[in-house]
Amino acid sequence: MSQFFTKYPATRIKKREIISFLMYNLFMNKLLLAFLLCFSLTCFSQKDTTKWVRAFPITGYMPDVSDSVKVVQVHLPNGVTIADKQLGLLKGIYRDKHADTIAIGAGRCNLIKGDYYYFAINYKQSGQLPREGDLLFTLMDKTPVYRGNIVRLASYYIGLQNVYDKPLYNRYDVFSQWEKSDEETLVDSIVADIHFTGNYFLSNNQSMNVRIKGGRYGGKMVLSTMLICGKQDVTDFFEYIIARPRLYAGHEWKISEIFATWLMEGSPTVIKN
Repeated sequence: MSQFFTKYPATRIKKREIISFLMYNLFMNKLLLAFLLCFSLTCFSQKDTTKWVRAFPITGYMPDVSDSVKVVQVHLPNGVTIADKQLGLLKGIYRDKHADTIAIGAGRCNLIKGDYYYFAINYKQSGQLPREGDLLFTLMDKTPVYRGNIVRLASYYIGLQNVYDKPLYNRYDVFSQWEKSDEETLVDSIVADIHFTGNYFLSNNQSMNVRIKGGRYGGKMVLSTMLICGKQDVTDFFEYIIARPRLYAGHEWKISEIFATWLMEGSPTVIKN
């Protein structure tokens, strides 16, 4: 199939793999929350609602401390800081298989040099070596911004681009300045981008206008459907990513491409209580 749909990680896997993936993902999410909550309770004696979990990519600098411990480096922009001895959990990002995204190990920030932060990560239990771009999850102070879907996406270091490969938001800056009106404007631009992309490929490559097999738009043609999608579809898509960030975290995606693939996969949504 065309590259338009293949940049997004494939989701058609065997039933056994799906069950294994869901169980593992549930376990790891609980482990991450418990891990960081314990840190919060240890440091503040009670659950601290002024904190939220954020992910930061590590650089390619990772010297060995021992045969099971590596120092990993996080480079942060001006104004974003991590405290000395702060706890972090390192997780892999999706590259070509689900196993890439396991929890690699944990450790504390043992050195700060300017905008560079160094964590000693013990990876003995996972057996997986850290790689450049893997994500260091840690607790950060909340900031007075609108905590809509964009900030939640950025918490997993998920970036989005428009059809011209231009970033739609800065994954750091949204934590210092982001209002509801900013999100509404961005969603409007995303809807326009999806419409533009669908129309472009309908005019230039109709072979890509394949039939959607299931979901709310089952039986309809994907590019034609992109022309009628609206804000609620984009919101549902964002909520799906946030609920299942494992394949998306740490990457920057062209929004029209992954949205089209989501439609092709039946536009799955989050079931709310």
